[in-house]
Amino acid sequence: MLALLGCAGRVEVALASPSLAAPSVVALASPEPRANLLLQAVHQVLQAAQLKISDLELVVATTGPGSFTGIRNTLACAWGFAQACHLPVHGFSSLLVQAARSAEAAVLAVQPARKGWFYAQPFVCKEGWIATAPVEILRQEELASQPLSVVAPPGLKLPPEVKVASTCRTPAEALLALGVQLESPDSSTLVPSYVEAFPASREP
Repeated sequence: MLALLGCAGRVEVALASPSLAAPSVVALASPEPRANLLLQAVHQVLQAAQLKISDLELVVATTGPGSFTGIRNTLACAWGFAQACHLPVHGFSSLLVQAARSAEAAVLAVQPARKGWFYAQPFVCKEGWIATAPVEILRQEELASQPLSVVAPPGLKLPPEVKVASTCRTPAEALLALGVQLESPDSSTLVPSYVEAFPASREP
């Protein structure tokens, strides 16, 4: 299984295979276009495992919310691999992936939006992670007053007063875990999730 993430500040790719003792993960951050970084990361994990794209059984990818360009590039890569090699493909919310990183039973998953703003959604773990409310758009200073611990992409700086959730895996590993739990991949889930309607009264 190949996992593709490109909605946050860095690109992550993970590979799980019976030939590997543990998942192989590559994370890249650079001014270089994200599409190039994704392809580089995919090449690295496949080369290390001595596999080809056609050897895979499933491609999973984040669909957003997050970076507009990152979402488009991630989905384009996932669709391209799936179509070229006739692979099943499935998309997951980037906020669900963040929640699935946590060792806690309830968290507020966040992704960066405009500068100083965040996409946020609460989740609970009950035989799997379940969203308990729709996605909100919060100012950075609002995160400190949230009742739930916050789980955010690695490297994302949060105000020191924000209660940060404990995590037990990288985003790419969390995406792989979600893929393993799939009973039947659904290609219709691979659609972009854009959350663009900032409240007019709260525009920066």
